[in-house]
Amino acid sequence: MKKLIILDWGGVTHRAIFAYRNNSQVPFTYTMLRMIIGYFKKIGVTLDDKVVVAEDFGSWRKDIDKEYKAQRKAFRESKEDSSWWAEVYKEANQFTDKLDICLPWNFIKIYKMEADDIGSVAVRYLDADEKILVTSDADWEQLCVIPNTKIFSIHTKKFKIVKNPEKILLKKIHGDISDNLLTVPKNEAEYEKRRMIVDLINLPQHIEAIIKPVIDTLPIKNLYINKVPFRTCQLELKKLYKLGE
Repeated sequence: MKKLIILDWGGVTHRAIFAYRNNSQVPFTYTMLRMIIGYFKKIGVTLDDKVVVAEDFGSWRKDIDKEYKAQRKAFRESKEDSSWWAEVYKEANQFTDKLDICLPWNFIKIYKMEADDIGSVAVRYLDADEKILVTSDADWEQLCVIPNTKIFSIHTKKFKIVKNPEKILLKKIHGDISDNLLTVPKNEAEYEKRRMIVDLINLPQHIEAIIKPVIDTLPIKNLYINKVPFRTCQLELKKLYKLGE
């Protein structure tokens, strides 16, 4: 059975960074990679499976609604100043570039696209017997309307039961604190604007047109164990992919 695994990179990154704030002796990059390997062990990832790592790179949604996720930067900087976050994000990006070279995972980052957008297009257009979304973002539950799609939570480290994915969209249209969408649409125009921002099944045509060619041309990548950062992670990847057995 061939699986498609789509990883919400931002969710893992921030989880590792906040752990690093409490224990700066352990590099957050090490924590990130060990966390992902742990998730993939529970899922049962093999070299025959397709792994897509969806990254955030700005957001086209902020051009439509300036309040969208506007609170998140202030929250982060209430914990550490902007220069600290700039340095951490720089290190995270450099680490991602290293992993992209040595791992058989497709890292996708497109200007003004969120991981949500990449995950949406990937899960709808890539074929697999089983499609697994690795995330803590409830928005992604909308995508469980796609046949054979399920959520693996990075918080509980278990598969999540999603009974009514259609209700996630309706709930978000009426307001969502996590995205700073605090008001209820008052008319049809506001309703359609909100729906366009939060609907992951029906992305705007021009957004889909940017992402789909990237999804359609994903290269086949190889695993170069000796280039993977951290010796412990090399050993764990060998176990994950059953190398040398």
